[in-house]
Amino acid sequence: MKSVEVLVVEDEAIVAADLAAQLRRLHYRVPAVVSTGEEALALVSRMNPALVLMDIKLAGEVDGIEAARRIQTELS
Repeated sequence: MKSVEVLVVEDEAIVAADLAAQLRRLHYRVPAVVSTGEEALALVSRMNPALVLMDIKLAGEVDGIEAARRIQTELS
């Protein structure tokens, strides 16, 4: 059985590592952890994960809300 892929988008390194570890303990596959909306957009278009767990406040020009909106409208 293939495990479900979850992309973690979190700019706090400790929080990101904890989320990824908890997801892996629950048998989810976490192929990447990124810290910006721009990175999330690039990876989602290549990976097509089942779920994106995203912080809404991110550094950079694309915050989590904008990244989620673009993922939903442009990449779904």
